[in-house]
Amino acid sequence: MKKYLTFMLLLSVGCAASVQQKVKTVMDKYAKVNFEDGIDLKDAEIIAQRALAKQNLADRYDIEQPQIVRDIAELPNHEKHWFFSFKENGFSSIEYVFMVVVEKETGKVKFADDIQEDKKWILEAALLK
Repeated sequence: MKKYLTFMLLLSVGCAASVQQKVKTVMDKYAKVNFEDGIDLKDAEIIAQRALAKQNLADRYDIEQPQIVRDIAELPNHEKHWFFSFKENGFSSIEYVFMVVVEKETGKVKFADDIQEDKKWILEAALLK
């Protein structure tokens, strides 16, 4: 039992260190984003990763694998924004994603929160603000 507890402690410390390193990598990339010339897809991805890290959810969602969301044609002003989702690490009975919406022109984060994948009306409300 003692060996098991020691192993679990070392595993959790290792995972925490790994998440911290991932967040540091994102922050280093973010420092190099040029906001003056518009925001391309790669810049928007880094901004989205930073939004996830700023909410201290990098251990819950896969910060290294942002997915561009393309089925957003019904959302208002969708052409002016980049949409990203991050899948949860592990399993839960209700699947959530961390969704980030980034303005293409300025890089401003318009929305960053966890939602159920089928609740896009929440994004619609955020984009109408």
